[in-house]
Amino acid sequence: MTAYDKYRALLRKLGLVRAQHSGRDSPEEDALLDAMDEVWWEMSEAERSALDEERARALGALPPRAEPFAPPQH
Repeated sequence: MTAYDKYRALLRKLGLVRAQHSGRDSPEEDALLDAMDEVWWEMSEAERSALDEERARALGALPPRAEPFAPPQH
């Protein structure tokens, strides 16, 4: 699994964890955010750029979006 794929999986898991805890902080969420930070720096700048919007939505900076994102073109 690439770092890009791993990060997207962590984003999805973060959404599930937040839903389980009704938006309250949890140790599981904290651990996921730490793991996401590590994987973020393993990705290329193009991969990070491709995930900017999806990441912002998952972290609550933007409203949810209906269509999925495609991986970056290399």
